[in-house]
Amino acid sequence: MKKILIVDDVEANRKLLRKMLKKLRCCITIEAENGQEAVSQFKDESPDLILMDVNMPIMNGYESAYEIKLLSSDIHVPIIFITALSSEASLAKSLQSGGDDFISKPFNVEVLESKINAHLRIRELTINISEKNAQLNDYNSRLQYEQQLIEHFFESALKQNFKNDDVIKYHMSSMSTFNGDLFLVEKGPNGSLFFVMGDFTGHGLTAAMGTLPVAMIFFKMVNEGATINDIIWEFNHELHKLMPSNIFFAATIIELNTNSDKISVWMGSMPEFYLLDNDGKIKEIIHPTNLPLGVLEDKDFNSDTIDFPVAQGDKIYLCSDGITEAQNSAGEMFGNIRLEEILKSNKHERLDVILSDLLKFTETKHQTDDITLVEITCDKINDN
Repeated sequence: MKKILIVDDVEANRKLLRKMLKKLRCCITIEAENGQEAVSQFKDESPDLILMDVNMPIMNGYESAYEIKLLSSDIHVPIIFITALSSEASLAKSLQSGGDDFISKPFNVEVLESKINAHLRIRELTINISEKNAQLNDYNSRLQYEQQLIEHFFESALKQNFKNDDVIKYHMSSMSTFNGDLFLVEKGPNGSLFFVMGDFTGHGLTAAMGTLPVAMIFFKMVNEGATINDIIWEFNHELHKLMPSNIFFAATIIELNTNSDKISVWMGSMPEFYLLDNDGKIKEIIHPTNLPLGVLEDKDFNSDTIDFPVAQGDKIYLCSDGITEAQNSAGEMFGNIRLEEILKSNKHERLDVILSDLLKFTETKHQTDDITLVEITCDKINDN
């Protein structure tokens, strides 16, 4: 039941209001004889609505309303001034001091009843909105925490990457907080280099969900000396088991052998990649031959790789579809032909040229997909 505070220094006025409110049968009443008592009653009783006189001893209605509004903070407690004052200045002061409405004495009972019911409905609505906002704030806090965890996992995975700037250069750019693309590098016990470049379904947090299991499997198995085929099989097995059916991992997985004269490749639904010789000529354009990881059951999955000979100084260029499918304002895609021309016509700093041309092509249009671009130089890695 609603609680209404009646504030008036005249007993007869309080009695009249008490009788009127009793007929409403929807509230209980509490009373105060002046503004100071009203503030005290507000603290103790937390009324839902206040009927406030203006001229009272000790503390008047304006001062009391101001104090109560400060105490109520974000909680809406309507104050209706009931006053014999009729000047525009007095009515304006009633609102300026924190009043929400006013009615002149002698008041019409039906009008006052309508005002009370209307303001109680408004209070109920504001309480509901405040509760919803509190729930949303709590949800947002939890979501931010979860996002920070995922971001930590993603950054931790990238920090484990084997680093050698002479052999590996890459650029990654996400369209949202989380990158659905993934690029991992690790050196095996026998000196081979293993690379995983992939693109999870979708964007943002949903796409980043698979980062942790893939990274954990990759670094653990490479350091244990597992074969590329076993690593690929384990990727598919775990992703098929753990991930929802609509989340899968398009990937290119490469092993560059110890002598840097052979690459073993497995590709599932990724854009073709390019193998260039030391003179900048395209030796091979290597196309995907498999479905993404996580789609097929173990019995239907093929982890076999294809071998390609490479020579010292050959370069491998990998990219996600965020580059080839990027569009300009006319809806034209950047495409593989444009990418191939850049690779063939630039012998040095190809990554920078590709990214610069991509930016010009899209005319700084908002990024619509995660972007990953990788350059691998086929060279022996010295043990340090």
